[in-house]
Amino acid sequence: MPLTPQEQRCSDLTLGTLGGLYGGSWWIPDGPTLDELHESQASPECLVTNGSTSAAIEVKRLTGDSVLQAYREALISLHRSLIPSCGGYYTLYPALGFRLPMDGSLRRLLKREIERVAPTLAPGGPTGALLIPRKAHVSMARQDGPGHLSCCHNSTGRLVAEASRLVTGTFLLADQGMPEHSFVTDAGLAAFHAALAAACRRRVETGSGHLEWFEEWGLWRCEDFPDDDPRDRDGVHLICVTEARSVDASVAEALDLILEKAVKKFERTWAERHVTVFDKATGLCNAERVMQALSWVMPEELSKIDLILLTDNDEVSVVWKNDAR
Repeated sequence: MPLTPQEQRCSDLTLGTLGGLYGGSWWIPDGPTLDELHESQASPECLVTNGSTSAAIEVKRLTGDSVLQAYREALISLHRSLIPSCGGYYTLYPALGFRLPMDGSLRRLLKREIERVAPTLAPGGPTGALLIPRKAHVSMARQDGPGHLSCCHNSTGRLVAEASRLVTGTFLLADQGMPEHSFVTDAGLAAFHAALAAACRRRVETGSGHLEWFEEWGLWRCEDFPDDDPRDRDGVHLICVTEARSVDASVAEALDLILEKAVKKFERTWAERHVTVFDKATGLCNAERVMQALSWVMPEELSKIDLILLTDNDEVSVVWKNDAR
């Protein structure tokens, strides 16, 4: 199997670094690749040489930790699967705190809601509202006194507090674990306030604090771009982020995910030098952080590797070198 464009680019970038470290002018010899010569065995991408010394190069794309990979895979999948039958390119604004990936029931709900709302939207026009069902419980601290309503959210708790004028007594909307509140229209917010006030009255009168209501996620249809590739004119892009986590730990996990696979390629000797190239695919994995993550790896785990490089577009950094080999 010939080298992919990514493998070819990274291998070509490696040649100059090998010359600087080990001398000579390096090149990739003509002929079959290692994969073609060893079809029954996992092998590095290619062999290179300077005429007197050989090196085997293994290329791995450094795409991020498991959380980031799942997030990207979900974005790509939803970008196509949520397209309505009327076509168009859309931006979907979920509530703050929403995280990918989503379960199948929510995906099917969004598909139905987008199919309902999308035909009503003009390119570049007002934002539409997708109806998202929610349920929670209203607890009561006291049934008399000035009205006071609160919830378990910080960023959008004010939307609950605004309904305090509609009640008597002190209540809490127990909605922990849910995304922040989200409303696109004044009518949607007013309907929520009315349902919340009614639930507070039921809590006093019957003891039942169950509440069901609809929130709204924004759907905006982007301007049409007739000069773009037709394949890019239809899609639904979600605006959301992953949960907060340690950057250093994230890079270390991303490295672990691919380092184990790279090391396995060098269980046998392919050349006088074994080189692993990580192709940077996320801004988090810069050379400094990758070097730090590699410093936490036990030396014996890298005993069969001579050199680890990080490529960033057309730049190459030496992030680890085995001086014992």
